[in-house]
Amino acid sequence: MLQTKLKNIPTNLVMGFLGVGKTTAILDLLKQKPKNENWAVLVNEFGKIGIDGAIYTAEGVTVKEIAGGCLCCAVGLSFQVSINRLLTEVRPDRLLIEPTGLGHPKKVLNMLVSGSNKEVLDIRASICLVDPEKLKDSRYTTHENFIDQIALSDVLVANKMDLADQQAIKLFHQYAENSNPKKALISETRHGQLDVSWLDIMRNTQRKAEFPDAHQVTQITVRENSHHTLNNMADGYQSFGHIFSEHTCFDYDLLNKVLNQLNLERIKGILNTNQGWFIVNGTDNTINYTTTLPSSKSRIETISRNNDFQAVSNALSQCKIERN
Repeated sequence: MLQTKLKNIPTNLVMGFLGVGKTTAILDLLKQKPKNENWAVLVNEFGKIGIDGAIYTAEGVTVKEIAGGCLCCAVGLSFQVSINRLLTEVRPDRLLIEPTGLGHPKKVLNMLVSGSNKEVLDIRASICLVDPEKLKDSRYTTHENFIDQIALSDVLVANKMDLADQQAIKLFHQYAENSNPKKALISETRHGQLDVSWLDIMRNTQRKAEFPDAHQVTQITVRENSHHTLNNMADGYQSFGHIFSEHTCFDYDLLNKVLNQLNLERIKGILNTNQGWFIVNGTDNTINYTTTLPSSKSRIETISRNNDFQAVSNALSQCKIERN
């Protein structure tokens, strides 16, 4: 039986800077999808290890993961191959795309509306999540990708409102209301809770990026006796990705202690501990641990500004328990 040609699949970008809650938001949207529809997720991670795919898979989501840089530069070809394979295998009724928090949205959008994607994908509203507290920090408000994620979004949402003070909330609304063209929708939420109807808001093609030039990514590989490390550097950030041997186990209490002492922008991992397997997910001020099914190997990805690989490596080594 011949399958009908794929055409006009509703597609949305869910954008936002590191640790703002994009994965949580997409998981919430998937819980709201019509029961008779099949949705798929394409997720891109800045780091080389790839953690988000495992998180989605654990929730029963059909996902294709692209690790190792921004969709728009280092992994452009991988993106096209992955999206073609995902669409062909799954034939989804809707596609949600989660670019890395360090990705440049303009070039990602350009890729989605050009070439063969032009007929296959129906690009609808792009949603950008913002942590209002970050608007008080010039490291974020002067970052080109942070600025353009806000500029190119049709729906702008302040997430983590339970953690935002009045100054931060005021700053968010100043950013939102000064947008040109005006946003299709401005909202506030907690824990990444979005309204599924927002996905069908039309995209405004007149939105312009202030910094259309893509960033540069450098990749480094380091190998040690018990694990190997894959690093990326771009835009003042560096990722450290660690994959450990199948015999490695971590002391849960010690791990929690030392990770909280590191000045990390972002941390994600799936780790085997003496208290079971956990998904580790955190930002610079909060690290959460969620029980999960066992994986083949422990792996963790950290992103920081200080490029101190050795401090991260030493901290993880302190917590390891090698088992035969």
